[in-house]
Amino acid sequence: MYSWYISAVPKHYVKPGTKLQQKAQKNLRILEQKYHPSWWCPFGTTQTIVRQIFRDCPKLPFKREIVEFEDGGAAGIDWLIPEGADENTPVVIFLPGITGSTHDSSYVLHPVKEARDKGWKCLVVNPRGLGGVKLRTTKTYNAATPHDFAFIAKMVNQRYPNAKKLGCGFSMGGMILWNYLAMSGDECDLDGGMIVSSPWDPMVASDSIECFIPQMIFNRFIAKSLVDIVRPYRELFKDLVDFDAVCKCNTVRGFDKSFVTPMYGFKSYEDYYKLATLATKVDKIKIPCVTLNAVDDYFSPVQCIPTTDILQSENVIGIITNHGGHTAFMESADPNARGMVEKLLSQWGNLIFHDYP
Repeated sequence: MYSWYISAVPKHYVKPGTKLQQKAQKNLRILEQKYHPSWWCPFGTTQTIVRQIFRDCPKLPFKREIVEFEDGGAAGIDWLIPEGADENTPVVIFLPGITGSTHDSSYVLHPVKEARDKGWKCLVVNPRGLGGVKLRTTKTYNAATPHDFAFIAKMVNQRYPNAKKLGCGFSMGGMILWNYLAMSGDECDLDGGMIVSSPWDPMVASDSIECFIPQMIFNRFIAKSLVDIVRPYRELFKDLVDFDAVCKCNTVRGFDKSFVTPMYGFKSYEDYYKLATLATKVDKIKIPCVTLNAVDDYFSPVQCIPTTDILQSENVIGIITNHGGHTAFMESADPNARGMVEKLLSQWGNLIFHDYP
């Protein structure tokens, strides 16, 4: 009863009178439906934990492709091609979160299943050093410089020039996608974007997850995972960073300060965060893009969402729920059940692929 009591229709922000508003009203049924958070864990922290721990990672028949970058680095990307697909079949390109990859990110794999069942081709892009492909160079990945994704998006577009393509990024993957869209503008190799639970301002997000509860539950774990990614490559990085300091990091901010900042030549981690910020770039998005956030998401403080700028944009629609946590958005008692993310992907994909010129 309490879950139903706190249920509400999501708030959404879209410029009135635009083609995007008309198409959204026609295709996005979730904009008119109440979001009912799971009755036994309605709040953001519990939803995020439950989805992470108890949601399974389905075994899907991916086909691995190794992408060779011009600087000598490489990344593993994983294709899932539905039966009967051809060169005109739409493609959904998924970008996992900060330490996620194809086979260990349930929040990606379930939307992949949703897209596959719709008959769409799926591609999961693993950042350098993840997904089972070892680092070959000192370049890893960050939220501000999406050049690796730009390379892959161009490759996919050249391979399937007649197929419509949708990018779908989660958390930091959404930051990479958004910054790619802002960087590429009218030259974008995608037809649409979908951003889930991405921090709009990394500085404010860092402050939020360094509060006591999220620091104990989430931040330490993510920082450890980041350190574990680079730890095997001490010899590669030892002359470029203070590797002992990197290994002692217990916050994401600390890792960004001691590793990402010097590795990419930023003046400071503040400059890196400023460059990575999404909130200042709404006007640079030139293709239809939907964003999904929850008020109770520690990683993406709702006050940073630039709703005023979104209401002035021809291309961006923002959706905010009261509950849902970080990439979770559970609606059923079963942690494995289809949730709001899958519903939005299905409806937004139909809009981009079949109802948007």
